[in-house]
Amino acid sequence: MKKALKLTCLVKKEGDQYSSLCLELDVASCGRTRAEAFEGLKRASETYVHYLVEQGREDEIDRPVPQEAMREFLLGEGVEARKLVTVYAAPLEFSYAA
Repeated sequence: MKKALKLTCLVKKEGDQYSSLCLELDVASCGRTRAEAFEGLKRASETYVHYLVEQGREDEIDRPVPQEAMREFLLGEGVEARKLVTVYAAPLEFSYAA
């Protein structure tokens, strides 16, 4: 039986690269472009899900990003004033065998 996952991907620019984060799985990746960061996140998320399914740990798939990690992704570290950061949101979908 195949199951479909519908996930949320955030991508932002950090210096010379883009960082990506899956909100529902707490999985991250990066790339030189937005597309590379998104594709890296898709591969990392699929690998994470397939590994848990193979290990019989499907009930552990849902692992939302902790609030502090979300804050760090959106704002970075430190308490100084922030410049506006552009964050791109996109759906991330794939199927896996359950």
